[in-house]
Order: sequence, then structure tokens, then C-alpha cells
Amino acid sequence: MNANYDKQDLDPELLQRKIDIILDLEEDLIFILNKAGLITKVNSNGALTLEFKEEDLQNRHIIDLIASKYKVETMKAFNDIIGGKPERAFEASFYSYRGIEILFGINAKPLYSNGKMSEIVLIGKNITHLREITDEIENLRMKLIEANRLISIERQRANQHKSLLEELNKIKSEFVSNISHELRTPLASIIGFSETIDSDPDMPDEMKAEFNSTILNEGKRLARLINDVLDISKLEGGGIDIVKFKFNVILMLNEAIEAHVKSAQAKNITLSWELPEEEILIDADKERISQTIGRLLNNAIKFTNEKGRIKVIAKNLFNEIEIIISDTGIGIPETDLPYIFQKFYRVSRPGTEIPGTGLGLVFVKQIIDLHKGFITVQSEVGKGTTFAIKLPKNHI
Repeated sequence: MNANYDKQDLDPELLQRKIDIILDLEEDLIFILNKAGLITKVNSNGALTLEFKEEDLQNRHIIDLIASKYKVETMKAFNDIIGGKPERAFEASFYSYRGIEILFGINAKPLYSNGKMSEIVLIGKNITHLREITDEIENLRMKLIEANRLISIERQRANQHKSLLEELNKIKSEFVSNISHELRTPLASIIGFSETIDSDPDMPDEMKAEFNSTILNEGKRLARLINDVLDISKLEGGGIDIVKFKFNVILMLNEAIEAHVKSAQAKNITLSWELPEEEILIDADKERISQTIGRLLNNAIKFTNEKGRIKVIAKNLFNEIEIIISDTGIGIPETDLPYIFQKFYRVSRPGTEIPGTGLGLVFVKQIIDLHKGFITVQSEVGKGTTFAIKLPKNHI
């Protein structure tokens, strides 16, 4: 029986039937090609996947079924097997009967007969849906990367916004502290000197006059502080009125300078000026422009030590007038220069207590902006500061 079984097992027809059964049971696509690349056998499930009948694929060249972009790779794999490679893996899309592309992952192996390669077997696994899923996963991965990038950007923006808010709150707190100090100082002087006068009816007239003068000066100082706050509030809310009319800016500059001569002399500061002799007309709010020049001169006097120098220069340019106010004062650190026109900002001067609210230069900048002008600043610590204002001239 063993001998009969062996003979049956080696029967070519029986072997072929077994092979056919195995091929038909296999769900993957299986092609058997001759050395010319013609299809000699295809399994029924493979043909069904491609929507063909088995006989329709017989003797067709494998390349006829391959989508254009995969033809070169398929021929290369075919030639590699012909050339003696024991196995070759690649991907290729096959056209179905209706012309639909179906992607397969293919393993190609040679078949031998009598020690020589006679045929090539291609086993293809349908990876169309797998590729679609893979592509979708990759697409989702890229979207996730993009989403994470956007989240990171938004997080950075939120952190910057948070830092900005914290900085603003810090600046506001410092401003409240500074303005409280600035308000309390003149108030204390006014109350103190008033109480002294009130409690001493026999006070000499000379002393009473001196105290009254101090009360008056401190009251004016207090009024200026309050006006600073109100002016900035109006500027921010768009409630400040700019009343423009033609006036000679040279006369206005002379008046502003003369108003500060005594303050400069009190600190033994040399105040000089170079102004054009000719009339220069501008269309602007004279009171507001005068206030800006006054604030810059006040600052120059405040931050210039005794025996220092302040100079005011006016230049008659083609379309503009340039006003330069330069001093030999203590100067502004380079790191503070970008921020000096910001509200509430005060230059850090360790060990130096100089009164101020940090609003003066804000007012100056906004008034100049409202007049379509420009203001710039140059400064060096220990050597002084120079402000330059350019205002458009009025052409008649």
C-alpha cells in the first residue's frame, strides 16, 4: 500500500489537481508566468478580485495588467528573478476588468524544473485598503503635527499675553504707588504749612509770606500732576480737543524758553537757544505744542545737574520745522530708550529718587502724533539727552 500510495502521490495529474485545489482555496492573487512574462495560470479568487474570468487572463502579458507608474518596477523585478534572484518583493497596481486600480504587495519567486528555472510565481496580497488606511493615518499624523504646532503657537501667544498683562499690572501698580507718593508730597506740604500758619497768629509777616509761597507752589505742582493724569485719560479716550490755527512757532518757542529761564538759573544751569529770525508758520494747537516743549524743558532741567547746559535749536527745513532740545544731564540707559514713551514707564535709576509719574513723555508723544509730526530721542548715560521734534509747516 505504501508503494501504491507513493505512486499515486507522484502522479502528475493528481499533483496538478492538488495544486489547482490549493490555488483555488488561496484568497491572495496568484499568477504563474512563463519566462516571457505571459500568464500561464491564475487562481480563481485572484481572477475574481480583478473581476476577470480565469480564461480571460490566460496568455496575457503581466505588464498589460499593471498600472503605468508601476510598469518599470514590475519589469525590473521580473528581470531580477530571471537573472537568478531567489525572491523579489515589490508593490504594483493591477487594473481590474472595469479599469479600477487595485494595489497589491507582491512576492515573486522562481519555479524550477530539472534544475532549471521554468516559471515565475507571483503572490499578491491586496493592500489597497491597507494603503488607504496608512495614507489616512499619515494624513492624520500630519494634521496632528500641524495641530500641535498651532497649539504651541497659541500657547506661546497666551504666555506672551499673560506676560504682557503681568507686566502691565506691575507697571500700573508702580504707577499707583508713584502717583500716590507724588500726590502725598505736595499735599503734606500744603497741609503742614497751612496748619502752621493757622496755629500761630503771631507769625511774622515775612515767614507767613514764605509759607504762603510754598503752599502756592505745592498747589500748582499738585494741579500739574492731576492735569497729567486727566490729559492722558483724555488722549486715550479720544476726548482731548486739538484746536488748530496758524501761528508763528518761533514766538511760541521764545515764550516757552523764557518761562523756564528762572528754573534753569535756580540750578545754575546754562540755558541757551538758536532760533531762526524769520517767521515760521505752522497750523497746530499752540497751547498743546507749547505744553510739549514745556514738558521737555522741565525734564531737561530736572535731569541736568548744577552747572550743566541746555540748548534749544530750531531749524527751518523745507516742509518741516525741527525743534531740538539737548541737555548735558544724567542721560537714559540704552535699554530704557525703546520704552520711554510708554504709559507709566519710568527709567530705573538705582539709588536716585527723582519725582515723576511717567506720564510726561507719553503726553508729548501723543500730542506730536496728533499733529502728524515725529519725535526721536538720543541719549547716553552720564553725557545727556537730545529730543528732536519735527512738525509740518503751513504753506501759504
